Amino acid sequence: MKRLAFDSAYHRRALAAGCFSVGALNLWAALLKLEPGRHSPIKEALGASAGAAPRFLMMLAGLLLFTSIPGLLRAKRMSWAAALAAAVLSFTLRPLSPRDLDSLGGILSAGLALALVVAFSAFPARSDRRYIRRGLTWLVGGQLFVFLLGTVGLYVLDREFVEPIDAREAFTNAVRLLFILPATSIEPSTRHGWYFIDAVRALSLTVLGVSLWHFAHPVLHNALVRPGDLARVRALLAEYGTNALAQFHLLDDKSYRFSDDGLAFLSFRMVGTTAVVLGEPVGDGESCAALARAFAAECQLNGWRLAFHQVTEVGAARLTELGFKALKVGEEAVIPVRSFSTSGKSFKHLRHEKNSLERDGYVVEELSQPLDDETVDELREVSDAWMTEGGHRERGFTLGRFDPSYLRSTRVFAVRRPGARIEAFANVLPPYQATAGTFDLMRRRPDSPNGVMDLLMLYFIELFRDEGLEGVNLGLAPLSNIDAGGPVPTALRLIYERGNAAFNFRGLREFKAKWAPRWESRFLVYTSEADLLPVAVAVAKAGEEGGLWTPLVVRALSTAWRPFPHLH
Repeated sequence: MKRLAFDSAYHRRALAAGCFSVGALNLWAALLKLEPGRHSPIKEALGASAGAAPRFLMMLAGLLLFTSIPGLLRAKRMSWAAALAAAVLSFTLRPLSPRDLDSLGGILSAGLALALVVAFSAFPARSDRRYIRRGLTWLVGGQLFVFLLGTVGLYVLDREFVEPIDAREAFTNAVRLLFILPATSIEPSTRHGWYFIDAVRALSLTVLGVSLWHFAHPVLHNALVRPGDLARVRALLAEYGTNALAQFHLLDDKSYRFSDDGLAFLSFRMVGTTAVVLGEPVGDGESCAALARAFAAECQLNGWRLAFHQVTEVGAARLTELGFKALKVGEEAVIPVRSFSTSGKSFKHLRHEKNSLERDGYVVEELSQPLDDETVDELREVSDAWMTEGGHRERGFTLGRFDPSYLRSTRVFAVRRPGARIEAFANVLPPYQATAGTFDLMRRRPDSPNGVMDLLMLYFIELFRDEGLEGVNLGLAPLSNIDAGGPVPTALRLIYERGNAAFNFRGLREFKAKWAPRWESRFLVYTSEADLLPVAVAVAKAGEEGGLWTPLVVRALSTAWRPFPHLH
């Protein structure tokens, strides 16, 4: 099977560092040296007519190198071209014979230009057409403004120059200021005249830099779902949906891509310039592989990072065969309902809670669908109290949120005494082809009796067993049982072991472990080690609704994985 190549990120970072170094040398020479560009090929060729042009050309080269760095990191072809042009220009502004620091700048410029040429294939990404149009508007409109400013300014400020300036000279020298070469034919007689000349040239360079930033902007994602996409997704889930994430592909925070033969799909959310895919592609095996390759190529072309979030062990193996990298991020707990029993000393507490609640008249009942408005209002009351008291918040991507239409599309179960208020509720998701049942929202009143959540869980175990399923999916225990070597897995283990007070990862696993589940590994699949940190932050942001309100470290670690539903 053909493998994809994702080994260019470090090359791009090295080239970006080279651009920073050469750009810094250029700006140092342009701003601090008395006569930058002296003895350079351009200076030797133009002689006295060069005037102060080398200084501004060196400033232009430095500015181009600096503004091209973000685009180089995103593999932008246009940024590559700008950096190459700036490196060549920088080389022509340096002396060919060894003299001083300028000689080092020339060597670095030549080396950078050569490295950029060799690394041409590492920059396939196109730019967004809308931003290209805006960049052209900035370039044309901005330079026209600078030209008019130069023309009018030179004509009005002629007393600041040695010789009077008529309209024709103002026009001609404004053009020369705009294009830097050839040198102007006017000589300032006051510092205000010099300031004006420098200001016009600096403003022209600024317009050019802003235009380049627009030219290198990543392709914007159109998040609109096409008519018929949801129906296609439901049909594929009905045939191939085999894990707990299946229903979440249908949430309204997803966009979709389908294989050419229509036998596979993936759902994703754009977070900045990172495409975060939910799980692995769903569908026929060969079609899934073809879709993964096609979407990876699309992301490369658009300058997007790519990550697959909460991938199964089988899915991770298939994706790594294509050239992706996989990092274990935890284990998913599944209660084996056919062998589960509350007998024995370890479940004594559960038996006591269940018997106590049943003696008090509490029962679990399935609410009739469609839910009436009165029932929805009561469920909302429970949900709002749960969020307010516990400091919880709505999230998405790998979790549903409280929404009447969402609840009406699933089975909803509630705990209460006959004729009394609802104390707790949970909604059960369609299993599709999965062998384990899954629930999503599980919420309770803060003043509800102890054990109502466990009563719901015990009910689901019996329910799924009676319906022929093999398990109850409890969701992910983040960062648990990560045994791989290397700095990143080691850091994750340290967070799991030492960060329990802040993130409660160990406590979450212990809570799930009390149900004696089996554990299934889950992975983050990505393209390059160099992109792992921004990918992890994007995954953390993908599930947030309405922005991030916690510090960056907390949200990057504590929101990156789908936890046990009633604790999220």
